[in-house]
Amino acid sequence: MRRFAALSRQADFARLRRHGRRSSTKHLVIYRSDSLPSDSRALVGITVSKSIGKAVTRNKLRRRLTAILDETLAHGIAMRLLVIARPDAALAAFGDLRAELTSALRAA
Repeated sequence: MRRFAALSRQADFARLRRHGRRSSTKHLVIYRSDSLPSDSRALVGITVSKSIGKAVTRNKLRRRLTAILDETLAHGIAMRLLVIARPDAALAAFGDLRAELTSALRAA
């Protein structure tokens, strides 16, 4: 079972882009905000656009980011998070993505 719930509404994505703290890395852009009182666990949205590649490539990258977030958010931190992959992220190694994502979460 995942340690976070998925952001599903477009309004939530837009609100995070407008009001969240932004952190950028070579392969990712991350928006983070504090959780609402009604949030019992972290809410995460992952955006991988068609500029990344075909569906197989996008889904592979999405699964990688989900696995990294699942182990990173194991401490039960409640927050709202939006992860946007840049086009070079598909070519990045798993370890590089993990290092960037964990450092960006610490910075934000």
